[in-house]
Amino acid sequence: MPGIAMPIRSCRLAELRWPEVSALDRDDTIIIQPVGAIEQHGHHLPLDTDTAGAEQLALRTADAVNAAGKGVAFFGDAEWALGPAPHHLAYPGTISLSMKTMSDLLVDIIGSLTRHRFYRFLFLNGHGGNAGVLAATALRISEELGISPAVVTYWNLIRDTLGTVMTSERGGLGHACEMETSMQLHLRCEGVDMAEAGKSLPRDLTTFTTLDFRTPGPVMLPWDFSRDSKTGTMGDPSVATAEKGRAVVDAAVGRLTALAGELLALGEADFRKA
Repeated sequence: MPGIAMPIRSCRLAELRWPEVSALDRDDTIIIQPVGAIEQHGHHLPLDTDTAGAEQLALRTADAVNAAGKGVAFFGDAEWALGPAPHHLAYPGTISLSMKTMSDLLVDIIGSLTRHRFYRFLFLNGHGGNAGVLAATALRISEELGISPAVVTYWNLIRDTLGTVMTSERGGLGHACEMETSMQLHLRCEGVDMAEAGKSLPRDLTTFTTLDFRTPGPVMLPWDFSRDSKTGTMGDPSVATAEKGRAVVDAAVGRLTALAGELLALGEADFRKA
């Protein structure tokens, strides 16, 4: 590929040697930074569900982009970028970064990479609690570093697939739910205890605040899982299957690959502040 002086050994940025990074054609490269969380996921899923899911999607998307030959994609480790989870702190094992700490961390990551002349970035979010901070941080990076990163929460790309594949009732897709449990059954079933996967639907406090990834309400009202859930689950993981998880992952990777391809088609001036 033009501008690449040596074969790409890995699409995980941290596994490259510095001369390999130096040799990359900046105009042909996108860096995907998965962002997750370490937080409780009910009685049946691991604490790193959001982090592992986002990283797997980043890995598979980078592989697909590289295989298509339209550009070069790398991803940063999800452990570099954890988010706030104060609404889960009542449950042991949850680690919650402050919103400022998370934002500062991401600004420093992008700032380091822009110093090395990279300019095309995609934040791939796997934790609902990150969405607001990521949007604000993208604006901050634009103002402070002069670079506009793209931000996406993967399930927002695949609501059509979720509406077709998921079978739980309204409210069944929220947290440690049918979708997340299905994905984990597909990606790493050894960490899932389906015997503990019980239904716990969220309360519909208003008609405007529905928690369901298929048809989310237009109004955000912060959740407190010590108040709003008895087990840490919101949704119905009992109907999850690995087959559903495969469909979700495949659909998400397909849309993310298309997104990365369109970002790669843009020029440097489209990302740099005038």
